[in-house]
Amino acid sequence: MNTVSIDALRPEIWRKELWKDVEDKLYFVQNGMMSVTGDKQKKESGIIAYLDDLKKSKGDTITLGLTTKLGQNTGVTGDNELEGNESQLSSYSEAVAIDQWRDAVRLTGRLDEQKVAYNMRSDAREKLSIRIREMAEKQVFLKLGGVTNDSLVDVNGVTYSGTFTDGTAVCDWSNTPDAIPDTAYANGYGSRYLCTSLTSGGSGLAATDLITPQVILKAKIKAELASPRIEPVQYKGKNYFVLFVHPWQYYDLIENATLAQALREAWWKDEENPLFSGADLVWNGVIIHQHEYVPFLDVSVAGNNFTASGSGEDFAVDTFRAILCGKKAAVFASTEDGPRWDEKSFDYGNKWAISCGWGGGVQKVMFNSLEYGAITIDTAATAL
Repeated sequence: MNTVSIDALRPEIWRKELWKDVEDKLYFVQNGMMSVTGDKQKKESGIIAYLDDLKKSKGDTITLGLTTKLGQNTGVTGDNELEGNESQLSSYSEAVAIDQWRDAVRLTGRLDEQKVAYNMRSDAREKLSIRIREMAEKQVFLKLGGVTNDSLVDVNGVTYSGTFTDGTAVCDWSNTPDAIPDTAYANGYGSRYLCTSLTSGGSGLAATDLITPQVILKAKIKAELASPRIEPVQYKGKNYFVLFVHPWQYYDLIENATLAQALREAWWKDEENPLFSGADLVWNGVIIHQHEYVPFLDVSVAGNNFTASGSGEDFAVDTFRAILCGKKAAVFASTEDGPRWDEKSFDYGNKWAISCGWGGGVQKVMFNSLEYGAITIDTAATAL
């Protein structure tokens, strides 16, 4: 079958426009959690660290350097010798593997394009832009949540994790998520984990074990006292963490009198910082954002846990995985100035196909086998 590439100019223009559209509309960029512009330090210091080193050099991994603050009893007093008594930085690194993802739309033919009142190629560009953005956002939540179960569905029964068209598990794209330890599931708590069934873990979770202000406060205190400490975001001299919740969890929060009062005040909506102005709630130093991609486990469909059916600790009821984040909770890597964009003709120019592709990688940041900037919170939720 003969194929002919379209004129080179339009695909290049559309490629740049497509990537700008994707980046500008990424949830984490719009809400001030990830910066795709500015110097290296700014890009790497968000809730989601943005790495673009491979735009300038070849390679199949990108490395993010990590350190912790100095210990409590370092330094010398008086005229005691400092030389030879210097403090040592505890440092680790997170290597993020990169991969390619592609999708395409094939139009039916010139006659069909003539019949419709809209430009089918422009529409295809828009739909591919949305597809890249949704794929990238879902990857961040899968990684942050440590989800490796490829049978998850959303609350409407639509596949959430699943596999790509070629059979590759969506969860495993670029990097396999670091799962929550089974001991944390079983106990109901861990150094980076909380379950609203604190005494019996996932197997003892009941439908009435909802997310509450008390649970959020526990997670915040856990982040503040963690070793290594999860670094908060600073704004106007105060420390804040970001909490991602599922819309059903958000409903339970605003039904709580304490948070309902905070919502009525809503002082943060007038702030210029998009991290606040785009928030659904701000309470006690926690900025709460709801998002549909926060992991959900339907135990009747996907087995009984977020890893895989028949492995790990089973959950007794449908479970929602909220995620409390500080700086560098996850890393988002990109290898190019934009996605690939190609148009090809088939059937002697009668039919057109449009493809796009993105090279990059996403992973939760780990420090010595511990989440560097995230705490997961498993709860039940009121069914809506």
